[in-house]
Amino acid sequence: METTSGKETITVLRRLIAYAEKIFQLSKDIVTQVSDRREKPRISTAAVVKSSLVLFWARLGSINAWEQVGRAHFWKRWLEEPTFSADTLGRVHAVLDAHGLRQGIHDVYERLKRNKALPDIYGLGVVVLDGHESHASYLRHCSGCLQRTIHTAGGDRIQFYHRQVTLMLLTAALSGRAAVRLLLDHEPQRPGEEEVETALRLLARVIPAYPRAFDLVLADALYAEAPFFNFLLAHGKTRSGGAQG
Repeated sequence: METTSGKETITVLRRLIAYAEKIFQLSKDIVTQVSDRREKPRISTAAVVKSSLVLFWARLGSINAWEQVGRAHFWKRWLEEPTFSADTLGRVHAVLDAHGLRQGIHDVYERLKRNKALPDIYGLGVVVLDGHESHASYLRHCSGCLQRTIHTAGGDRIQFYHRQVTLMLLTAALSGRAAVRLLLDHEPQRPGEEEVETALRLLARVIPAYPRAFDLVLADALYAEAPFFNFLLAHGKTRSGGAQG
């Protein structure tokens, strides 16, 4: 981070953090809602969440890259406690409470909506629903992994992977600004489960939490099934989509 580009990144991050603290009260109201399952933590959950935000805001390639950046005095002042290792960052994320994260995102949504930063598209609130694969491995796996057989020249191999369905809020663009894309929630696909089933479980949780956030759900042809349409109609929502690709 001692290069010119690195210094520019620090400058931009300082401004972004200052904005997040001013508008969203990030340290005071948002990250403090998140907890984890550690019994006697030496490092606060808030510091871990704030560190992961820096990782994504700076578009760092890995948590190991964050460990190098985290040595800067600026981060120590913002975290209000000593920095920690990449291993700790990964380990704590594995035991984070999802409910607190969802509540934090909901608070961000409410403040953006209150500030009129989430305009509808032609009078409609629009979300896009889609499945995404996050990572895969031939060696490491957990109880939540899906698996598939990969045919190779050396024979068949079992590959383990994680897949989730995400729900993203799409908005119109304000004058002179890029349109906001806000992730409302996501749901992991379980072993033996189809994507549409995962999506219905996600919507069943999101609609009560965001009853007026959207009217139209964009989804591909995979979702053109009666149970999916009937679910949306029963909740006053509409589905639109195109060819599967």
